[in-house]
Amino acid sequence: MDTRTRTASPTADYEQAKPVTPPPVQDKISAYYSLVFPHFTFYIQTLSITIGRRCANNAATSSTVETSQVDVDLGALKSVSRLHAKIEYDQDEDRFVLAVIGRNGAWVDGVWSGAGTRAPLGERCE
Repeated sequence: MDTRTRTASPTADYEQAKPVTPPPVQDKISAYYSLVFPHFTFYIQTLSITIGRRCANNAATSSTVETSQVDVDLGALKSVSRLHAKIEYDQDEDRFVLAVIGRNGAWVDGVWSGAGTRAPLGERCE
């Protein structure tokens, strides 16, 4: 068993050190807000967006019923209305607000907002 200790010179350590490569620079996305979901992020780049669930177009749908298209599809959950809410900029308040449209309401930062209400959005909301 070798009991000698090895001392390395600073220059030897420097020569063995490998340059650190900085992480790749990601393209920055210009947006007012981002909605972060487990599998994707939606960047809000307009002053108003709609949130809900897309309805399936089928032959049984009446031609008089307008099929709503939403900007952010929250999935097929029945607790989510076809047109559930809107995020829009309120000039009077100088901030974005969540306007609840669906009858099931929505939670914003742990506070319940019923249908027809408007909840101000902060810098980070849940």
